[in-house]
Amino acid sequence: MGLYSGLVYPAVLVVAGALVVAAIVTLIVQRAHGILKAVVTAAWVVTAIQAIAVVGLLLTGNDAGIVLTVGYLLASVALVPLLGIGRLGAPPAPGEPVDPDRPVLRDDQIVRLDAIAALVIGVAIAAVAWRLAVILGAA
Repeated sequence: MGLYSGLVYPAVLVVAGALVVAAIVTLIVQRAHGILKAVVTAAWVVTAIQAIAVVGLLLTGNDAGIVLTVGYLLASVALVPLLGIGRLGAPPAPGEPVDPDRPVLRDDQIVRLDAIAALVIGVAIAAVAWRLAVILGAA
């Protein structure tokens, strides 16, 4: 538990905070979208490390409730793919069939959508990490 509470949990909180700050900056200055993409990559990495740490804790005999812990762990992993959701609004590549029912967003709309998603998911990642820390710490 010391590894999770001393290293992994603080790292998740730092990345979640950086995600929120980068999202706000990207909403204000759209040219900061590259910075947001870098923080999103960091969120992927820290979520993978968190998942490995939690599974390791559960396999080494932590008395935490398995169902609740695995549920929150799955929630944290399921949140990360929503980062960068604006790419779904990108126009199709040349040569691909055009779907008339698929919305195509402008570049500025894609940046705003990515920033808003990152803002919401940054808060959600922090909340899920906190719940995991409480569940694992209470065991």
